[in-house]
Amino acid sequence: MKKLFAVIAALALSGLSMAVSADITIDTVTVGDPGNAADTADHSGNPNGQGSVAYTYNIGKYEVTAGQYCAFLNAVAKTDPYDLYNSSMWSSTDGCKIQQSSNVDGYYYNVAPDYANRPVNFVSYWDACRFANWLHNGQGNGDTETGAYALNGYNGFDGRNIQRSTEARWAITSEDEWYKAAY
Repeated sequence: MKKLFAVIAALALSGLSMAVSADITIDTVTVGDPGNAADTADHSGNPNGQGSVAYTYNIGKYEVTAGQYCAFLNAVAKTDPYDLYNSSMWSSTDGCKIQQSSNVDGYYYNVAPDYANRPVNFVSYWDACRFANWLHNGQGNGDTETGAYALNGYNGFDGRNIQRSTEARWAITSEDEWYKAAY
């Protein structure tokens, strides 16, 4: 869970398979040069360096937008048992202006039109894992608990045992993937 700030600031997803066939589309770019050498000049304190990735992958061309995350909330958070919505999204001056409302059917969400294409924020690591699972499972009312990550209701603080599935089609970008794509 290194570099959690990257997840909270804006979801960065690796599209390990480019197919998204549902409501939202996430544009990706290919990052090649599999097996590249690590950047050992990095000052992160990692003696092995950063950015070495043994495979070709795709990464989101843009951050996940408030509009995309709002579509996710409307699909899976009518009761919101995992707190996928953070009230600061609406109430904070720094929020992405997603508003939660309710009716007899449960919660529904709207994003201010001038914020729809801006990056989503106030998203936790677990929210990002559930978003990746939702993409992995085809969107719609797709499962948020299995797929790229086996969460099964987990909402704790120590997720070291939760790992990306080798079959993941969408996932949170690893530190090395992020570093390689950035440089």
